[in-house]
Amino acid sequence: MRSFAQIWKSTIVQKWVMAITGIMMIGFLVGHIAGNLLIFLGPEAINSYAVGLRELFHGAAIWILRIGMIVALILHVRAGIVLSLRNRASKGRNNTKVASVSSSFASRTMAYTGILILVYVMYHLSHFTLGGAHSEYFSYVDSAGRHDVYRMVVESFQQPIISASYIIAMIVTGLHLNHAVSSAFQTLGLNHPRYTPLINSMGPALGIILMLGFISIPVAILTGIVQ
Repeated sequence: MRSFAQIWKSTIVQKWVMAITGIMMIGFLVGHIAGNLLIFLGPEAINSYAVGLRELFHGAAIWILRIGMIVALILHVRAGIVLSLRNRASKGRNNTKVASVSSSFASRTMAYTGILILVYVMYHLSHFTLGGAHSEYFSYVDSAGRHDVYRMVVESFQQPIISASYIIAMIVTGLHLNHAVSSAFQTLGLNHPRYTPLINSMGPALGIILMLGFISIPVAILTGIVQ
């Protein structure tokens, strides 16, 4: 009988880890953009939302979610790197060339985009959640005594470098999702001749929708639509 460590390290388990954590993070991104877009409704909407989120289940829910997503992201990236290295090791030079021609750019760069996303997420958390990066924007309080998320976001994204890094990160995320959705469903065995074409189109569509949704915020701030 194989040990837990052997089972955990197996390729099939790592693929399942990658698929399940990927779906978890897609769900988080959908919820995250829904909350972020409240900035277009003004300070009251997004500041009230932020307070409600922080106070949910006496403040426990937000930290469970944050820690869960960080763990999921680390496991996801680790599984992606492991599988990528194994895939390269198992293929000869000729087979690799053939595979690179038949596969998409998004699928060939999954490991790289995953690492870039992980690095940006750590910076993003330090900026908007922990106040470690750009701390000058973190301590704002609105007239109701709440953390002024609206002002923090607006003044942060008024800085072209901060906005540019965010936009690039969202483009990378969209590229990653281009292949991730169909790959996750395939790994979990959720394929059917009738539904597979729809599933294969979901990744690019979802990637574009989320990318444009997230990017719309710094663009609106830089152009003065939100101020």
